[in-house]
Amino acid sequence: MSSSSTSLTLRQANISDLPAIARCWYHAFFDDEVIGEIMHPHRQLYPEDVYWFLLRGIRERFWEWTHQFIVVTVQNDGKEKIVGAADWRRVGDGGRITDLWWADPRNLIKPALTLYHRFSLSIFPNRAADPASSSILTSAVANSEHYWTGNHARCWDLYACGVHPDFQGKGIGKMLVEWGTEIADREGVSTSVLCGEKNRGFYAKGGLCEEAGKLGNGDGGGGIVLFRSSRG
Repeated sequence: MSSSSTSLTLRQANISDLPAIARCWYHAFFDDEVIGEIMHPHRQLYPEDVYWFLLRGIRERFWEWTHQFIVVTVQNDGKEKIVGAADWRRVGDGGRITDLWWADPRNLIKPALTLYHRFSLSIFPNRAADPASSSILTSAVANSEHYWTGNHARCWDLYACGVHPDFQGKGIGKMLVEWGTEIADREGVSTSVLCGEKNRGFYAKGGLCEEAGKLGNGDGGGGIVLFRSSRG
């Protein structure tokens, strides 16, 4: 999928793209209400620690087979530059088709990365983070799992989506959202997103406007769970 007017190209991410995705999201989320202000209040003093936080999560989820990373690129001085990226995950039975054979050695990559990251953090902690709020996103996702039931038990969920500030307003976010809604429609399943109130309008334009519930502080973080039923 591409746009000739703006030379945007949408494609699935490769392992070599992971640092560039983290750098794109670093710019996109640096002053975000949750990742920036709440989770990383000391980010001005230690900005690169935010980048490493994002890269650790991207690396681990890349090797989790229910997740699919999608990027939007432009040509910059003859080189490809990632200007937007999304992490879509399959929820429910649909995700099982991505499972590897139990003896596949690639199943060991994510656990090994998790251990490596824990060890590295014990030596080089995330100085930009507030330890009390560092797991707010993980907790919010975990505490929203009960919403994926009934008609939404099989679903493509937009786990994360970010566009570089220099390229916002050019339809990149729409491209990343439509990748998931289109594939979900072909499979006849729902799509969903856990987002902040200020992003409700953006996702509503993509049809994600069925509010399933809200997450308050008692649920591990703030946010809204939005769904879009299959239109296939």
